[in-house]
Amino acid sequence: MIGLGFIGPQHVDAIRRVPQAEVVALCDHKAATVELVCKQLAVPKSYTNWQDLIDDTEIDVIHNCTQHALHDEINRAAILRGKHVYSEKPLSISAAAARDITLLASKCGIAAGVNHQYRMNAAVQEMRARLQKGMAGRPLMVTGCYLQESASQATDWSKKMLNTGIARTINDIGIHWVDTACFVLGQPVKEIMADLHTHFPIRTDAQGDTHEMNTEDTAFIMLRFADGTPGQFVVSKAANGHKNDLRLNLWCDGYGMEWAQEEPDRLVIGRKGIGYETLYMNSRTCQKEVIPYVTTPMGHVMGWSDALRNSVQAYYSSIIDGSFGSKEVPYCTFEDGFHGMAFVEACIRSSRERCWVEVEQL
Repeated sequence: MIGLGFIGPQHVDAIRRVPQAEVVALCDHKAATVELVCKQLAVPKSYTNWQDLIDDTEIDVIHNCTQHALHDEINRAAILRGKHVYSEKPLSISAAAARDITLLASKCGIAAGVNHQYRMNAAVQEMRARLQKGMAGRPLMVTGCYLQESASQATDWSKKMLNTGIARTINDIGIHWVDTACFVLGQPVKEIMADLHTHFPIRTDAQGDTHEMNTEDTAFIMLRFADGTPGQFVVSKAANGHKNDLRLNLWCDGYGMEWAQEEPDRLVIGRKGIGYETLYMNSRTCQKEVIPYVTTPMGHVMGWSDALRNSVQAYYSSIIDGSFGSKEVPYCTFEDGFHGMAFVEACIRSSRERCWVEVEQL
């Protein structure tokens, strides 16, 4: 495990739910941090240099939980050392770099996963299963949003706003929505039109220092999927009152399906002439293939950490049974991660040129 910010310890917990996996080492550039976390989580080895961890012959899998700008270098080094890699998103700093690392992982026979865990919620799996079986009918349109409030004021400044690549909000949370939508539809995004906004070109930190901003706070995005299904969503870090509000709505000619990440254990079904019904995820009423994702009884809410555990479990299962090279794995792969980066670059280009732009395909 490399990187011990918010997400790193969450990965440790998820890995420990896999009987065949053992967390043997953690790495962070802050010696005090890695020593403390190793003690708290009872992990035997600690490193402050990620190259040393990758060189450890006892390690088979690397979880890359570092900042965006470090993903490419670390992932490449791990692959060349024969390690399987499970990387945080976004996969790379560019579509070109994502393409290169995806092809390298395939060439080297590496299990290459990206942590887009929202697709691994039981309700999202249920949406996909119902659509694939034709239960909801033909998809007519997709809508949604991903809204947070962390950058809603001019005094909202954090070092996390640095080194985010060519985009900030889309790179951080927008690609989560896109991955979830593409997974449900079973289709990549073909073309988009985006309108990006930086609400505060100058931000002020707690010490009164100012920081020039050249990345977006909010994006309004129209899109068409490869099968022609149209869609639109808004992604923003300037939506006061919204904590982690990802919503995906799929309208079909049979019925509609709506999912909200902050109410993750339920799926809302909308029927013409009847109204709405709420389907709580449970093993008695969900589709057969969704049962492995239902881990608690109704009312015992399965949430964010459960989806992460589902993703990590699926990733390690594919290593154990050798299926990681198959296109049928449910978790997000490096190929999916490439599509995410190509989507981000298309959004930037569309907003600058004020037109529809095709999304690069692998």
